[in-house]
Amino acid sequence: MGNKEINFKHSGATGDIIFALPFVKYMGGGNMYLSNYHPQRAESIAKLLRIQDYIGEVYVGITPPEDAVNLDLFRQHAGYHSNLIEAYFTAFRKPFDKSFKEPWITLPESDSLIEEPYTIINRTTNYDDPNFDWKEEVNYLMTLAPNCYFLGYQHEYDMFQDKFKTWAKFHDCDFLTAAYLIKNSAMFTGGYSCLATIAQGLGINFRLVQAPNHTCSTLFVEREKVVNI
Repeated sequence: MGNKEINFKHSGATGDIIFALPFVKYMGGGNMYLSNYHPQRAESIAKLLRIQDYIGEVYVGITPPEDAVNLDLFRQHAGYHSNLIEAYFTAFRKPFDKSFKEPWITLPESDSLIEEPYTIINRTTNYDDPNFDWKEEVNYLMTLAPNCYFLGYQHEYDMFQDKFKTWAKFHDCDFLTAAYLIKNSAMFTGGYSCLATIAQGLGINFRLVQAPNHTCSTLFVEREKVVNI
C-alpha cells in the first residue's frame, strides 16, 4: 500500500478529492485524512480511496497529524476554468506534465454488477446545460446497450424523469459501486460532477455535458477519451 510515512489532509468536496489523487500518487502515496463535511459522502469516497495501491489508511473526521500535507492549498491556484489537477502540483511547486494520460483510479477485477449490457448517465444541477436534450441522449445510449441507468440521488432522478421522461432506470449506489458500474458500462454520459471525475480517473471513454461558457477541468489531461458534447 501507499507510503505510510506521508499524511495528506483534504476538506473539500468529493470531486476535488478525486482530482487530488494524481498529486498524491506522484508523491509516492500515503494516508488520507478527510473532513466529515458530509459524513455519508466522505465515508463513501473513502471506500474507493482505500483500494488504491498508493493509499495507506483513510480517516474520516479525525484530526490529522500536524505534519499532514494540506491539499486544500490547491484552492489558491484554482479558478473558474482551472485545470484542477495542475492546481495541486502548482500549490506545492512540483512539475506537472500536461500530457498526463494514465488512469489514477484502478479497481480489482470483479464480476459485473449488472448482467446485461448497459450505459450510465449522471445529471446534477452543478454546471448544468439547460438546453441539453437528455431524452435524445438516452435514446442514443439505448442504441449502444439495451439498458440505461441513472446514477445519483433519488430526488435528482425524479426531477430528471419529470422533465425528460426517458427510458433510464434509477440505480442506487455508493461511490465505489458507481466506479464499478461506470468502468463496465458501454458508455458513460455525465455532467460535471464527482462521477465524471471518477470516469476520468478510470481512463475510460465517456461523454461530458458542459454548461454554456464553462470549460470543465477535464482539459487538464488533453485526453482524447473525453468526448465533449
